[in-house]
Amino acid sequence: MKSGIRTSSIRTIALATLVSIASLSQTLHAQITSPAARVDVPFSFDYGTTHFSSGVYILTMNGQNLLTVRHYDRAATAMVRADWSMTPARTSVVIFKKYGDRYFLEQVREAGAVTHIDVLQSQAEKRATRELASRGTEATQIALALLPERTNGN
Repeated sequence: MKSGIRTSSIRTIALATLVSIASLSQTLHAQITSPAARVDVPFSFDYGTTHFSSGVYILTMNGQNLLTVRHYDRAATAMVRADWSMTPARTSVVIFKKYGDRYFLEQVREAGAVTHIDVLQSQAEKRATRELASRGTEATQIALALLPERTNGN
């Protein structure tokens, strides 16, 4: 009898966790979608299969699993996933991973939120990871603060 109760409890906890993660994903989607997040990136970087130069970028969610990065007339959309941590983010940041002299967009975090967006690794980033590992080094993280929201007249 105890194993039946234990199995039922585990199923209930697993279902509650899935529902919680799904609702957190919806919350994060709403936070990033409206208004769009902006970041000033002082270096060139890769996102998905697109290479971007330095500049101010606008990040918007398209659905729950697609993040669009836009700079003037150039844009790219790639798969992302919502993830969560036990403690809320202290600041709103965009995190890049640096492999030698190459940068890849890795995460977007909103201040006060326990959810964040994780960018799925591209083939180019996977190759960069293997190259660094073969040299016995690891990638470093670079965090850039999101720019304040624009207000009317700004």
